[in-house]
Amino acid sequence: MNDDGAWGAPALDLPRYLERVGLSAPPAPDLAGLSTLVRAHATTLPWENFDAVRGIPGDLTVGALQRRMIGGRRGYGCTGHVPLLAAVLQRTGFRFGAASGRVLVDGRPSASTHALLVVEVDGAPHLAEVGFGAVPLAPLRLESGLEQDADGWRYRLTASTVGFAEEWQLDFLDPSSAHQWRPQYRFALTDRTWSDLRMTNFYVATSPHSPFRGRLMAVVNRPGERHVLTRDAVITTRPDGFKESMPYAAADRQAILAATFAIDLPEDEAAALAAVSGS
Repeated sequence: MNDDGAWGAPALDLPRYLERVGLSAPPAPDLAGLSTLVRAHATTLPWENFDAVRGIPGDLTVGALQRRMIGGRRGYGCTGHVPLLAAVLQRTGFRFGAASGRVLVDGRPSASTHALLVVEVDGAPHLAEVGFGAVPLAPLRLESGLEQDADGWRYRLTASTVGFAEEWQLDFLDPSSAHQWRPQYRFALTDRTWSDLRMTNFYVATSPHSPFRGRLMAVVNRPGERHVLTRDAVITTRPDGFKESMPYAAADRQAILAATFAIDLPEDEAAALAAVSGS
């Protein structure tokens, strides 16, 4: 599953990554270690789609991802988070595979552009989701119908036959909407490689059909709450159902990104982003 040399694990500066996400030692390749790793990664490294909004396919090599997300205060979408965490998993002895998912928009499947990781620990496969933006802060066991808690947020994975193959669907229990289950995406356990992610990365940045075209967004997960930045508001949600949407002026975007999302956006990128996003 995890023998794809393109993940670039030998080039990963593991001590620097661990320091960046607040871990003092490499995690053991078991469920406890994976839980620690997923939570540390998800609550430290932000999600952003700014390159894709500007039509720029970013560099997915581990060196480039380290410079951006470990050496600097920047985030990435799923196609950046997945190869970075894959290199960490490879270096620390986990058995894992990458897969692709179809985001469900109003319940309907979109193109297969979401990248994710499935890790086998303690004899069972677990979803290690770090690239979806608002992500579960714990691995989710692939057991159909089982409701699982991740830092107060509730999730459910369900297996079903779609066409000729088995697919899994991730649902999220939305506490701010009468506790309704919200479909997130569907995925099959078909192994994907770094090269597949590079193709997806190019598509979401350059295709006129990309879901990110003109749709600026950043997400940061913190223990007990999430913050989502859109073109004109910052939305904060908590597991108890709290939801607040605070409008902001475009002139304040860089300061908000730095203070709340741990993203340092250079002046030239901020100006280009405002030009293509309409604010």
